[in-house]
Amino acid sequence: MLRLTAAVVAVAALAVGFGSSASVGTGTVACSTSSFSISFDPKRRVVVTSGDNKVLASASFSARSLGSECKRVAEPKGFADGGLGPEIRKTISFRCAANAPIRIHVNPITDEAGKIVGSNLGVGIGAPRLRVIVSAVLKNRGDPYASRVYRAKSYCKLGAR
Repeated sequence: MLRLTAAVVAVAALAVGFGSSASVGTGTVACSTSSFSISFDPKRRVVVTSGDNKVLASASFSARSLGSECKRVAEPKGFADGGLGPEIRKTISFRCAANAPIRIHVNPITDEAGKIVGSNLGVGIGAPRLRVIVSAVLKNRGDPYASRVYRAKSYCKLGAR
């Protein structure tokens, strides 16, 4: 009985995560912050951090995580990404300031056979339709033209830290 109780406590501790990021397949969180930073490396990962350097979300080719600083919410009913600028395919960091609290959505990218080949991470405002202000795609590791990040110039300034 003691072992069973210990196992239940261990599983519960993992589920809560003790304030750390939880690995997810597809998920969305609502954050209280409206300003954030993006660090994008097309060969490795993308990370979203708050103004006080807490990780809000991250994604790599094989994993996605949503930080405990934000609250899990339902997935968006749709996405509006009309204001995004040209793709950026190099390692870059930039800061963004939205006019409302942000939401972050992550999901895997699969090929025709259903195999996970990458991740998508979007940051935006609004619900149930998410107006995307940053979109990062990490896919097909090794393909220099597959991974990229987009930003809405009106919210995100290059070189701002």
